[in-house]
Amino acid sequence: MAVRNDESVIRWGLNRMAWYQKLSDELIVPNLDQDVSFFYDPATKKLRKRFHFYPEALDANAQFAKELERTHTNLLKRIQAERKRNQ
Repeated sequence: MAVRNDESVIRWGLNRMAWYQKLSDELIVPNLDQDVSFFYDPATKKLRKRFHFYPEALDANAQFAKELERTHTNLLKRIQAERKRNQ
């Protein structure tokens, strides 16, 4: 069960990161030579609408790392308990 949970978190996280990478490759990377105002509206002090996903992507990556650490720790504890039980 712990292995399945870990694998599920990994699959979800990697799919999500791949989607954000695709958006970044299509929207951000081709425009890196643009002035900052291309990405950010100085008047409203907000990201322009087409880049609104970026903070969400950063948060999702951080959440993925936390969840992955949690599931890996749980898996490690289960493995250690099994080893101890089988000695």
